[in-house]
Amino acid sequence: MPEKEGWEIMGERWIAAALLALALVGTCAVPPLAEAAKDRGCGAAEAASGETVLGETASGEAVPGETAPGEAAPAEEAPEAGCVLAETAGPAGSLADMRAAAVTGVPEEHRDAACYAVYRGLLETGPEGAFGGEEPVSRGEAVAALYRLSGVQVRVDECGYGDVPEEYRDAVAWAGSAGVSGGMGEGRFAPASPVTRSQLAAMLYRFAAWRGEDMTCRTAVCAEGEEVPAYAREAMDWVFDRGLYEGMTDNGIYPDLPVSRLQLACILARLERERDPLAGELALPEGGTASRSRERHEAIAQAVAAAARRHGAVGVQVAVVEGGAVTDTYRYGWAVQGTVPMTDRHKIRVASLSKVAVGLCAALLQEEGAVDYDAGIGAYWGTALWKPVTIRSILTHTSTLLNSESIAWDYEGVKAQLGSKSGYGGGTPGSLGSWNYNNHAFGILGQTLELASGRYLDDVLSERVLDFVGADGAFAAGALEQPELIAPLYRTRSLGRSADSVRSVARWSAPGATGRQFAGGFTTSAKDMAKLAALLAGDGCFEGVRLMEAASVERMEGHSARALPDGTYQALPMRLRPGTYGREALYYHTGSAYGVYNLLSYDPSTGDGVVVLTTGADGGKDACGIYAVCGEISRAVYDAIA
Repeated sequence: MPEKEGWEIMGERWIAAALLALALVGTCAVPPLAEAAKDRGCGAAEAASGETVLGETASGEAVPGETAPGEAAPAEEAPEAGCVLAETAGPAGSLADMRAAAVTGVPEEHRDAACYAVYRGLLETGPEGAFGGEEPVSRGEAVAALYRLSGVQVRVDECGYGDVPEEYRDAVAWAGSAGVSGGMGEGRFAPASPVTRSQLAAMLYRFAAWRGEDMTCRTAVCAEGEEVPAYAREAMDWVFDRGLYEGMTDNGIYPDLPVSRLQLACILARLERERDPLAGELALPEGGTASRSRERHEAIAQAVAAAARRHGAVGVQVAVVEGGAVTDTYRYGWAVQGTVPMTDRHKIRVASLSKVAVGLCAALLQEEGAVDYDAGIGAYWGTALWKPVTIRSILTHTSTLLNSESIAWDYEGVKAQLGSKSGYGGGTPGSLGSWNYNNHAFGILGQTLELASGRYLDDVLSERVLDFVGADGAFAAGALEQPELIAPLYRTRSLGRSADSVRSVARWSAPGATGRQFAGGFTTSAKDMAKLAALLAGDGCFEGVRLMEAASVERMEGHSARALPDGTYQALPMRLRPGTYGREALYYHTGSAYGVYNLLSYDPSTGDGVVVLTTGADGGKDACGIYAVCGEISRAVYDAIA
């Protein structure tokens, strides 16, 4: 149900709550920054009225109340013993006192916002003042911050959500009764789940309406309904109109991306700048971050087209990463030769760039404690290994497992290989002397990760990264959100693999049942592949929000002390090449199959990166041993954004 209909259902409740808040503020002269008490029991609005307050489901849709269609929700009664207003003790405070707050680990440009949030009691710090600015804000934290900002303290007998811990119960009850936020369906509030940009926009919009602010909006960023879920469109327009998300959306709205603690601190300071004199004095970061790629877009587009023509490409996609953010895209030629022009939304089978996605899954599962890089993989298969193969040795191509298309990819076949002497070549697993590029071993690695976690890797990637950043990619290409956008693959001008063939790859019968797609079957766009590159280039942060641990990226980037014969250093699973395309060093991975020639690379010192996906090019290599069509385009981009 659209958000507007939800408002109609609970309209009388909101009006009554707003009038109540205004009346109490007028009679008691209560400032909006009163500290909320945390030691009282609570209950959601349902306990008093029998109504479920409008909220958000896990998929981002509005949850309508249980009131019959067309029937107004019961109006809130005036608070008696259950509601208490508190005044902020003492003066409003000084900028000097605020800046002396014990806040650590915050960039200078964000320090005022963090200190303000802590000084006003809106957000808390960790040990020794650690602010944890990149960490995602939970739904419970977001509601608690608005509750403290409200100046209202709510005491009721019972909490309507069984999953809400004591520290958030008062705040959640207030948010429900005031119409600021509801649950996630099935009687859950999900207080520990990250609050997304869309969800927070809805909370801020309702909060402002609750306290009687002017809700006039002259901005229509969601006029087309692109990206933003229906329940949050009006709210997102209002948030943009008020400049609350300034600096967060220079490279896209990303409606499902979590909000970081630093971002929330800035939002709250901007929200209060006309109400709290102290907020009006703060030095807050500004938006409008420049992109050299966008500034030089036409020149780069010409370079992309020239390289594509020089190497006979049928179609090309390019995505640019600057400072750990995806900033620009380019496309050339055809998705379907002669009939459908290439767009940045088309999906291409990325070949061996798939190994980067598998390596990312390994890092995420290590964070969750599901796998150990250095333990023998036999424990995940329930069999004894002939050699001590580990996840690390597969990621570095030193497992010594035989690499052949004739070896079985199914569970039983791989299990037999792992336990048999005939399933291995010579050498010692983990030794650089045993290095041998190994597609088959990466298939086994994908299976191992699925067996260890009991989950499909497509689900691991979606739940941990892709859903948050709005990316559509999958090893089982038939399970893509938009499989109709899959492009055929061309070998020069002939068909290398049809789109229907790529689309035919369905999810296998159970996690670990096959490893066939993990070495090269990941299918996505250059733009969405660049989001994974940006996550790595940003040391685990995406658009200012930490989605994976910095230590996990450091582990993936850890490389051999000794160079391989081609002068590169093997990482997990990328390689590091010094002095490449005008950069001091690049992490990179190439991919080729069925006529596609692809490259993902990024500069770890600047956070810049480029992803190039091509079909139909000639496949020649440059002096770095990288496909020339990809290398020439990447060099042009790196030069332009330097």
